[in-house]
Amino acid sequence: MDKTDPFSRKKNDSEPTSDKKEGAAPEPFADLVVAMERLIRLLDGQEEEMREAYRIRKKLQEFENEWQRMQHEASRLSDVLEKVTKPAFRIGTCLGTTDDGLAWVSVGGGDYQATVDPRVSLDSLKKGERVRLNEALSILGTVGPDLSGPIVRVGRLLPDGRLEIASDRPDNTLGTILDRSDLLKDEPLSTGDFVRLDSTSRIAVEKVRKREESYLLAEVPTVGWESIGGQEEAIREIQKAILNPVLYPDAYSRYDFKSPRGFLLHGPPGCGKTLIGKATAHEIASRLAQKEGRPVKGVFFHIKGPEILNMWLGESERIVRELFEEGEKIRKAGDFPVLFIDEAEAILGTRRNGRGFNIHNTIVPMFCAELDGLAGPSGFQMVILATNRPEMIDPAILRPGRIDRKIKVKRPSFESAIDILRIHMGPDVPIHPISSGKDESGDREALLISFRDRFFAKTDENAVFEIFRRSGKRMPIYRSDLASGAILESITLRAKERALLREIENGDGGVSLDDLLWAAQCEYDEGDILPPAEIALEWMSLLDIETQDVVDVRKIRPITGSSRTLRAIE
Repeated sequence: MDKTDPFSRKKNDSEPTSDKKEGAAPEPFADLVVAMERLIRLLDGQEEEMREAYRIRKKLQEFENEWQRMQHEASRLSDVLEKVTKPAFRIGTCLGTTDDGLAWVSVGGGDYQATVDPRVSLDSLKKGERVRLNEALSILGTVGPDLSGPIVRVGRLLPDGRLEIASDRPDNTLGTILDRSDLLKDEPLSTGDFVRLDSTSRIAVEKVRKREESYLLAEVPTVGWESIGGQEEAIREIQKAILNPVLYPDAYSRYDFKSPRGFLLHGPPGCGKTLIGKATAHEIASRLAQKEGRPVKGVFFHIKGPEILNMWLGESERIVRELFEEGEKIRKAGDFPVLFIDEAEAILGTRRNGRGFNIHNTIVPMFCAELDGLAGPSGFQMVILATNRPEMIDPAILRPGRIDRKIKVKRPSFESAIDILRIHMGPDVPIHPISSGKDESGDREALLISFRDRFFAKTDENAVFEIFRRSGKRMPIYRSDLASGAILESITLRAKERALLREIENGDGGVSLDDLLWAAQCEYDEGDILPPAEIALEWMSLLDIETQDVVDVRKIRPITGSSRTLRAIE
C-alpha cells in the first residue's frame, strides 16, 4: 500500500485522531472529512486536483449535514414510536387509603387495593379524586377533578354523614347509599339538595345547587295583628287557642289542656286569611322572645295547594315529607315555624272511589301521618289551612286532633269596615279639606265615615245583581254584601291615584269623598262579571252567599230615566 495515500496511511501521534468526541461528526463521514483535509494539504500547488478535492469535500459535508438531520429525525421518531406504542394509563376514583400504605380505587366497575408510587404522597390522595394507574394498577399520581357526572337528589342524611339517594326506578330498588368526597365532607347538605357524582357513581363530589322549590321558601313575617282590620273575632279566637297556651304553659298544664296545633280559616276570598296567618306567626314569635329573653323568629311557610301536585307518582308525597322536615329543622333551631296552606281543598280534597287514580287518595293519608307525628316528629308548631270551600276538604283532615279549630273569616261589617279604611288611609295620606277648620284628623275621620255610610247604604245605586228564588221572591245583592278587605284596599288605592294625578295636573290634591265614591264605582264596574247560569250556584258558594232555592242570577244595569233594569245572564 502506498504510504503517501492519505486514505490508507496509518495515523501517528502528531496527527489529529478520528476518535468521536462530544460534538464531533457522526460515523461514517467524520473519517472521510479528516482524510480530505489531509489530501488537500498534500495537493498544495496542484490547482486542478485541489479543485476536485474541494468539490469532493463539499459533497462530503453536505452528506454529513444530511446524515445528522436524518439521525435527529430518527431519534424523534423513535420517541414518538415509544409514546404511541406505550400502554394507556387507567383512570380511577380514589375511595380512600389504608393503614398499610395502600389505596382503595374503583376502576371499570371493580374495587382494588392499589400500591402507590413512592414519589406520590399518600396524604395527597383525597377521597373522590381521580387517580392515574399503570397496567399493574399502581397509582402513579392524580389527574385533577372530573367536571362532569350524573346529578342526583339527596333523599336523606345518615348520622355518619353518608347520603341516601332516593330511587325513582320502577323496580324494587329503594335507593342508594353514597359516601361523600373529602371536598364535600364539611359542606352543609339537606334533604332535597342536588349533588354531582363521580364517573363511577360511587362518591358524591360536588354540591350543585340547593333545593329551590318555591313551596319551601320560607319568610319571616313582619306584619302584626294591628295591621288587620275588621277581623277582631277571628283574632280573639286565635289568641285564645294559640297564644295563651304558649305564654302560660304552667296554667294550662294544670288543667291537662293540650294546645291545638291545627286551624282552618275559611271564608270568602280577600278577607285576610293569609294576613291572619302571617300576623299570627309574627305575634307568637314576638311574645315568645319577650318571655324567654332570646330572639325567636316566626318562620312562615306559605304553600299554595296546587304547588304540591306533581304528575310523577310519589313526588307529591315527597314534597309533603320535605315540608315537615324543613319545619323540624327550624323548630330545633329555636324558632317558631308555621305552615300555611292556601287553597287547601286542592290537595286535601275528599277521597273518592273510582277506577282511575285519585291523587288525594295518597296525599291525604301522608298529610295525616305527618300531622300525627307517625312518620317522625311533627315539625311545625302550627298548621293553618285556608280555603273558600271547607266542605271539599277530607273529613279525616278536619277531625279534632289534627285541625282542632275552624274559624270563619267573615266579610267586613258596617262597624269593622271603618277600621280597614283607617289602615289604608293613614295619617300621612293627604285628604281634601271638607271644613274650614284646621283639624285634619277630624276631617279624615269624617271623610271615612261618610264614605262608609254611602258604601253600605241599601240603595239602588249600590245594588249589583238580584237572585231569584224558586218561590218567585227576588233578593238584591248590594256592594256591601260583596265587600272584603282586599276590595276596600283597592278602592283606597284607586282614590289615592286619582287625587295624586289631579294634584300633578292642577295642584288640587288630597283624597276627597268624590274620589272614594268614583273608585268604588270603578271597582265594581270592572268586577261586574257573572258566570253562566248553570254554574251560578257554585260561584255564589265561593262568595259565601246563601244559595238555597236560588234558580237564577241577574245583573242590574242602571239606565237613563229609570232607577234600574234587569237583564238575564246568557
